[in-house]
Amino acid sequence: MNRLYTIREANTTDAGAMAKVRVDTWRAAYRGIISDDYLASLSYENTASQWREMILNHLRPGALALVAEDAQDGIVGIAVGGPESSGDPIYQAQIYVLYVLPEHQRRGIGRKLVEAEVHHFLDQRLTTMLIWVLADNPWQAFYEALGGHPVRKKEEEIGGIRYMEVGYGWDDLGHFGELLPACERT
Repeated sequence: MNRLYTIREANTTDAGAMAKVRVDTWRAAYRGIISDDYLASLSYENTASQWREMILNHLRPGALALVAEDAQDGIVGIAVGGPESSGDPIYQAQIYVLYVLPEHQRRGIGRKLVEAEVHHFLDQRLTTMLIWVLADNPWQAFYEALGGHPVRKKEEEIGGIRYMEVGYGWDDLGHFGELLPACERT
């Protein structure tokens, strides 16, 4: 079945649905990677409150929060991107958040969210990009298929446990669309 997904800017009324996407995606993708106790402790209510606060008051200047919406299921994907957060000397932009509900993955939604963020970055004259993912993330091939390559490593604490993360970099966003396989360009 071919569905039409709309990508639009997020607003505070989206916080509950965004929380569901984040919590459900973490529980599915990180089962067996992140502690079961931590995943069980994730709360829709607390996460929705955090999203509302972030959208209202804590989006970095130049950042953009997006949702992917389906007429039948509502919000099924989210992305937040903006200026790179650590002062990296090479990578100017960063996608901080990228999640798609498990039942909507492999439909091009993640790619469309990334493309929308890349267009936003280019409008701001940000021409390089970084995305951090857990080293054990089962979706690393997704970032490689979009033209990213591993460029950095760091440790991140989640629930009191340290995990290794890999930074995927894009050195020239002006050519982002050319990096996609021809069958994926739409």
